[in-house]
Amino acid sequence: MKSRLLLILTVGVILFTSCNRTKKDADSDKGSATIYHSGDIITMEGDSPEYAEAVVQQNGKIVFVGSKDKAEKSYKGAEEFDLEGATMMPGFIEPHAHPVSIGAFILGNEIVAPHEWSMPYKTYQAATNHEEYISGLKKIVEENKEKDYVLAWGYHQAWHGPLTKEDLNAVSSTIPILIFHRSGHEYYLNDAAMRKFNVDVSKFENQDQMDAKNNHFWERGFQELRAGYLTPAVYGDKERLTLGMERMSEMMLQNGITAMMEPSFPNTEFHSEYNLLKAECERFPYYTMYLVPGFPEQFTLKKNNEEMHAYVQKMSEYNTDNIEFLTNQYKTFSDGAIYSLALQLKDGFANCPHCHAEWIMPPDMHKEVFDFFWDKGYKLHIHVTGDKGLQAALDILDKSMKRTPRENHQTTMHHLGLFDEAQAQQMKELGVEASVNSYYLWALGNKYGEIGFGKERAARIAGMKWLTDRSIPMSLHSDFAMAPAEPLTLAWVAATRMTDNGQVLRPDLKITVWDAMKAITIDAAHTFSKGDEIGSIKRAKFATFTIIDKNPFKIEPMEIKDIKVKGIVYKGKFKENG
Repeated sequence: MKSRLLLILTVGVILFTSCNRTKKDADSDKGSATIYHSGDIITMEGDSPEYAEAVVQQNGKIVFVGSKDKAEKSYKGAEEFDLEGATMMPGFIEPHAHPVSIGAFILGNEIVAPHEWSMPYKTYQAATNHEEYISGLKKIVEENKEKDYVLAWGYHQAWHGPLTKEDLNAVSSTIPILIFHRSGHEYYLNDAAMRKFNVDVSKFENQDQMDAKNNHFWERGFQELRAGYLTPAVYGDKERLTLGMERMSEMMLQNGITAMMEPSFPNTEFHSEYNLLKAECERFPYYTMYLVPGFPEQFTLKKNNEEMHAYVQKMSEYNTDNIEFLTNQYKTFSDGAIYSLALQLKDGFANCPHCHAEWIMPPDMHKEVFDFFWDKGYKLHIHVTGDKGLQAALDILDKSMKRTPRENHQTTMHHLGLFDEAQAQQMKELGVEASVNSYYLWALGNKYGEIGFGKERAARIAGMKWLTDRSIPMSLHSDFAMAPAEPLTLAWVAATRMTDNGQVLRPDLKITVWDAMKAITIDAAHTFSKGDEIGSIKRAKFATFTIIDKNPFKIEPMEIKDIKVKGIVYKGKFKENG
């Protein structure tokens, strides 16, 4: 009897101690929690704006969404974050940008472009014609004459007219000058740069995508130049690129970006780009980079499809706390760049004798690569800009679906500069998704009405409502630096159809503010299959938020671009803007 009583008492003590320890540990955990309250907290869950009175994060994850009273009772001793009337949303997401190969590369050099560019560190004034462009170029060459070379991004022939090597040699015959086209798909060099980088045009495989007389290289010719002759000196310029990466992080904070996906990483050379990105993420650990491999590297490495597949599967070895390789996704390409006026159009170009339609991957090449990765079960991202380029990609997908059907394949068309309603319907029927650069309309709608497209087609650039009307999942992206990395600006353009001269084009194609804000939060996360981790405020997701000074659902759509970012919360860590 005594033995039985002793056993009962012992078990009781153990249970009591265990319960007390669990409660103590739980109280300790709750003490490390944070309650966010006293502002408009928009969850971006559901089909319309939903609000929560309070959100609790613990160890970087959301553990509670509901009333402030219940949050405080359930998490006694938690730290409180008073929003003081500000609005908190899921962290803004950039689902298509190029932080190193284009973003940091530009931010570490100079800009002379058709529109003003306001960066955290400097504002570059617009150069709207040939004279202003050459004048601006001369100024930056003079300011940087002590450097090994001068690189300027932003030239565009629709504003600045033709650019010859004689123009560049006249700016300087001794200082190497590299002009990085506004599209990010072309280079122009002066003779001094050709000499410095030992460029031998006779050795290029893609003679049809270069103009040796003017030291001009585009699409695959551009890829050969960039990944070959220019890589050691220009893309290996650690000092400039490190500065560019620091500026990139500052810009992301300023605009509330907490996650970014780069399709086709790397664009030049893996280790140089990865090491720069990794170092910056360690210095500034307030965003996640999701990286998708793609065709540019396959092209420059000259790997066949099987070799590339094996190579991609090893990339997860490079994951860190802030970098994740998505090794079940791949990026391919259809037609040329919209900013180069090299896209493929069903009805050709209007009033543009110098325009030349290009394929980055000719359809036969594209189909071979697409089919291989489709059959391996990859989610495919496809660069398309013109309606003919889109149709070529849709035809490839249609044949693959008939040959090897796949459900919920989430193939995503990126950019979508020009398409029509019938193509939107075909996208719906094929289960295609979209990521649109809405800024095309603001920057190009008026100019391309004069040169390249004609008024009717230019007015329907980025016809996003045709997608949202069909419930096609759609995100908005900048493709930085094809647009400023400003999610709220992208949402503003989508909801207003405003252009650079203050004119609204095709107001019937405006999308709702709800759809626009989804496109930079939950639908942006969906674009690269991370909607279960980020993109909305929901229990078990990462506690990653953007705090802004106004609620976009309580102001006029025209005011969205003027909303200020106060700061971000990245996995529970607050970082103030400014």
